[in-house]
Amino acid sequence: MNTRANRPRSFAELLNSGAIERLAREARRRRTLATEIRSLLPDEEAAHLVSADFDETGNLVVGMDSAAWASRIRYANPELAGHPVKVKVVPRDA
Repeated sequence: MNTRANRPRSFAELLNSGAIERLAREARRRRTLATEIRSLLPDEEAAHLVSADFDETGNLVVGMDSAAWASRIRYANPELAGHPVKVKVVPRDA
């Protein structure tokens, strides 16, 4: 008895439903935010931005690919896009 609920679903269907769809939407949101933050930084710093998101208190949390670039952002940009900035080191392959 192969009911509609038990039928195999395409990958596209899986991506557009439930938890996977929510994860995909969150990934797009974070990618868009990182692109916006990159546009606010000098090219040299923007090239080292790995991630960007907001924490629960509204601080902008940016991930840089090394401690040196994290320090540079921390001291040169205490605020970006109207939000206080927290900086973390996030290796590119993480």
